[in-house]
Amino acid sequence: MRKFSLFGLLLVLSISISACVGAPKVDPMAFQITPADVEKIIIPGTCQASYKSETPRIAVTAFLNNTTYGKMTAQNTKTSGESTTTKKSAAVAGIVASPIGIGVGGASVSKTDTKYSQNVDTFLREIAPNIGEYAQSAVENTMANVGGADIYDRNNLQQIMSEQKFQMTIGDPTTAVELGKMAGVSYIITGTVDNITTKYKEKMKNDSGATGWLAVAASAATAAANTHAGWNVDVEVTVKLLDVATGKMLVNKKVKGHEVAGMQKDFNQEMAITAAKKAMGEAVDDLRPIFSERFAQKGYILQLKGNKKVALINLGTEKGLKSGQVIEAYDFMEIIDPLTNVATCNMSKIPVVLKVSNQIQPKQAWLEVDGKPELASRLKLGVIVKPAKQKGQSLMKKLF
Repeated sequence: MRKFSLFGLLLVLSISISACVGAPKVDPMAFQITPADVEKIIIPGTCQASYKSETPRIAVTAFLNNTTYGKMTAQNTKTSGESTTTKKSAAVAGIVASPIGIGVGGASVSKTDTKYSQNVDTFLREIAPNIGEYAQSAVENTMANVGGADIYDRNNLQQIMSEQKFQMTIGDPTTAVELGKMAGVSYIITGTVDNITTKYKEKMKNDSGATGWLAVAASAATAAANTHAGWNVDVEVTVKLLDVATGKMLVNKKVKGHEVAGMQKDFNQEMAITAAKKAMGEAVDDLRPIFSERFAQKGYILQLKGNKKVALINLGTEKGLKSGQVIEAYDFMEIIDPLTNVATCNMSKIPVVLKVSNQIQPKQAWLEVDGKPELASRLKLGVIVKPAKQKGQSLMKKLF
C-alpha cells in the first residue's frame, strides 16, 4: 500500500509538471469588452522614452579553441586504467592504438582496437578541428531561441574576416570590436572553448541486500548513479559579449555542460565529439538569463477583454515571442527628487502572470492573465510589457 502511495505521488507530480508546460488556449472572441477594459494609462513625459525598443544586430565569431582538440601530426594521447586489445590483420593507415595510447599513423600488419575501463585524459586532436565553430553554432542557436536580436549572417562575417585578413577565431576583444564595426553590428559575441574532458564510469549494481523501504531507496540511488554510467563528456566555455560602440566588455562568463556519450567501453571519438557538441548547447543555455534580460523587446497592451482576463500586445513572433512564454507588465510613475527637483521615471512590475497563448501572430499576441482581481486591475491600455527573464539549464540537466 505504501509503495502504491509513493507511485501515486510520483504520478501526481509528473502530471502537475506536465500541466505547467505548454501554451494556454484562449478564444478572444468569447470575451466581452467591459468598462474596466478600456482604461488607458497616463504616460508621464519622463517615462515616454521607456517605450523605445530597438532590435540590435549581433555577430557571433568562431570561438578560440583552447582545448587539446585541434590539428596534430603525431601521437598526443595518454590513457590510464586497464585496457584490452584486439588485433586485426590488415595494412592500414589511420588510428593506431595500444595499451598506453592512441595516435595517428600507419600500420603495415595490424590494426589494434582498444577498450578502456577508466579515464581518457586527452584523445586525438585530429578528430575535432572545428571545436570553435561548434561553440559558435551553440551560441547562435541560443540567441535565436532567446529572441530580441538579429543574428548577423555567418557567411558575411567570414567574408569580411577573409578580406581584412582576420584570423577565423578572434581571442583579442579589441580585434573583435574592430570586426564588429566593419560588419555594422551593435554587439559581438566571442569567446573560448577552454576544456573538454571524457571519463568512463562503470554501471553500478544494487547488491545491498536491503529490504522494504531501504531496498527502494537503494534502488533509487543506484538508478540515479547509473544515469552517469558510460562515457561522460564535460565542456567548459567562456563567452564574452562586447559593445561595439564603446568597446566595453558587458559579459564575461564561463559556462559548463555535461553529456553522457554511451555505455560501451570501446572509446568512440566521433561519439564523444557529438556528445561534446550537445554539451556545449546545454552549457550556453546558462546564458539565457543574461541575454534574455539584456535584449528583451518592449511593447505595450493594445486591448483588454473579459474584465482583464486576456490581453492583446503589440509583440509577436517577429520579435521572438513563443506560445507559452511568460510576459511581464509594468506600472510607472514620475518621481521628483526632493533635493534636486529632477524628475525621473520609476517602473515597478505588476505582480500578475501573463502567458502567451496559442493565439500568436507575427506582430501581435494574446495573453492569458492570471492574478488576483485587485492586481489585474492595474493592467491598462498602453501598459509596458516585455518578456520575462528566461531560465538557464535545469537542475536535472546539470545533474544528469
